[in-house]
Amino acid sequence: MDYYTVLGVSKNASQEELKKAYKKSSMQHHPDRGGDESKFKEINEAYSTLKDPVKKQQYDNPQPQRFEQNYGNFNDIFGSMFGQGFQQQQRRPQNRQVDIAIDLTLEEVFEGKQIAMEIQLPTGRTKLIDINIPAGADHGHTVRYAGMGDNSVPNIAPGDLMVHIRIRNHRDYQRHGDNILCEKKMLVWDLMLGSTVDITTLSGRQLRLNIPAGSQPDTTLSCNGEGLPNIKTGKKGNLLVRIKAIVPTNLTPEQRKKIMEVKHGL
Repeated sequence: MDYYTVLGVSKNASQEELKKAYKKSSMQHHPDRGGDESKFKEINEAYSTLKDPVKKQQYDNPQPQRFEQNYGNFNDIFGSMFGQGFQQQQRRPQNRQVDIAIDLTLEEVFEGKQIAMEIQLPTGRTKLIDINIPAGADHGHTVRYAGMGDNSVPNIAPGDLMVHIRIRNHRDYQRHGDNILCEKKMLVWDLMLGSTVDITTLSGRQLRLNIPAGSQPDTTLSCNGEGLPNIKTGKKGNLLVRIKAIVPTNLTPEQRKKIMEVKHGL
């Protein structure tokens, strides 16, 4: 099968020409429009290869065939020598793996999330699946769903679905393992005299923290058990609140006088 012939383009076709040819051919032969399913698969396979510069380079410049392709199947050779046990140890044929990425918020990771989404298979067809994201999943974490990937080739095992998780940056919180950190700005005399600060947790709860008198800039307070759940144990981390001091820069003469009196009275 010649991929260029399948799409009806020349070997010098641009990516734009490939894309136009693919759209025209796939619509013409789409099974839902009464087209030939095998032809539709060929079109998708051809475009999937030619649109990728690396795959296209490999296709245009094929490497010499490997030894086992010229001289038979090694499984058959070693199977005849050592018995069927050798063949049984080989990896079972499987359809292609499907990889997708999902963007989540810290709030969604805090609770865990079930998502119904449509994924595109290597054949070009789509498939509706339910994905369960475990509570506590982290950025870069991959969840494997066995047998939920491509199943276009009959009589062999379906491929796996690999879900790659990406966590969006949060407006207020930074993640540190199972702990989350936020910063609260307070006027310097609130640190000197003591005050309170209001916090909204990832679960939506409202907390009021007491800031002890004499607290220093960059003091970090901990709300135990208000962080993210550990993906393995379920135990929650802590919510950390770092206090940042604000020093006023537009004092009135009267305010400056009172501060100086306090300073000299120390």
